Amino acid sequence: MMSKLRDLPRRLLVGLSGGADSVALLCMLLEAGCDVTAVHVNHGLRGAESDGDEAFVQTLCTRLNVPLLTYRACPPEKPGEGWAREARYGFFRQAMQATEADALALAHHRDDQAETLLLHLLRGAGLNGLTAMAADSNMAGMRILRPLLPYSREELRAYLEEKNQPWREDASNADVRYLRNALRGEVLPLLERLAPGAAARIANTAALLQEDEAVLNSLTADFLARYPGAALPLDALMNQPAGLQKRILRGWWAALADPDEERSLSSAQTEALHALVEAEASARCNLPCGWHGQRGWTHLHLIPLGDASSIPEMPAADCPLLAIEAFSGDPGDGQGNQAIPKEWLSECTVRSRQTGDFIRPFGQSGRQSLQDYLINRRVDAAFRDRVPLLCRGSEVLLAGGVGAGNIPSMNEMNAPVMLRWKACFPWQRGKQK
Repeated sequence: MMSKLRDLPRRLLVGLSGGADSVALLCMLLEAGCDVTAVHVNHGLRGAESDGDEAFVQTLCTRLNVPLLTYRACPPEKPGEGWAREARYGFFRQAMQATEADALALAHHRDDQAETLLLHLLRGAGLNGLTAMAADSNMAGMRILRPLLPYSREELRAYLEEKNQPWREDASNADVRYLRNALRGEVLPLLERLAPGAAARIANTAALLQEDEAVLNSLTADFLARYPGAALPLDALMNQPAGLQKRILRGWWAALADPDEERSLSSAQTEALHALVEAEASARCNLPCGWHGQRGWTHLHLIPLGDASSIPEMPAADCPLLAIEAFSGDPGDGQGNQAIPKEWLSECTVRSRQTGDFIRPFGQSGRQSLQDYLINRRVDAAFRDRVPLLCRGSEVLLAGGVGAGNIPSMNEMNAPVMLRWKACFPWQRGKQK
């Protein structure tokens, strides 16, 4: 006798193919008192058999008084497993929106879990892939529950036989040209003969790995919460174990990537991005969607296609990046704050760099192009257009978080005011140790 499903949301959408697993799930959810709507996707891949599955599901739901949503896919010329899965989940999302259900319940069970771990292992997956399927997960805002993971395929069929409840068999599941079918029909039975209980132990391994994955995900989230944005400080990143560094880089990309585009890095892309950690400044690698990774002196950067962030030009007195305070006797450090003559404010603007900008560094003779100055001060290339500049014409008087230009000394300054940058400048890292 199988135990009753517990701790489930009341309103559930259940994926109902007509096979034994999904029929068992529907019956168990009804026994648990859930408010269930079924959704069936006819992929149109098996002709009359697919139509027979749909007719069976309609009859079953009518008998059980379960609302049913049916969808018919239009297969391409050469459909594959990937296409079928994308089509199915696309219809599931539509059904979730139509029903406003709390979650989607799917009928994956313990043997499916073992197959998934083996499948991912054969594809060379890392820890994340070897965790297989979670009992409770989220996909693009859709909560997905798999309540049957504790049960084997045999237990579910025995449950249906006890209830005299028929189901449909999908003949394509016996086609061992597909790797998952070969694992199900040939490899797992062999493993069971060699080591009885193998599938249950493999599935339990996935559960143990999920616990380890949760710990590593928490460490990754904590790190990224400390350093939000498209620049990661290299000193902090290099202080992490190499395995966690790669996980951080994958999470960093996923957090910044366009949600409508590719949100996961391949193994090769992860390795290329991670290689920048030990590379020379200015090294770069290509990433999905036209992005690239770039290694600076102090930070690792993710830069989108056509990135041209800049600060609009505005009068210094009106700039929200600057606070103008009364002078207290401290001349400032030239990076975060600086005293200047009050009468200069009417002549100054705040902006990002422009062609022809130059600076006469405080305490030095002569002048430098701003480009050379920022390079000499080891400001990463990705930051240079983001440095706020206090300028008179093309002359830079202050470069926020970097240094001061031709500012009078205190004994030469009349009626000074204190300027304080109202921003945190990541390019200051490495200068503050």
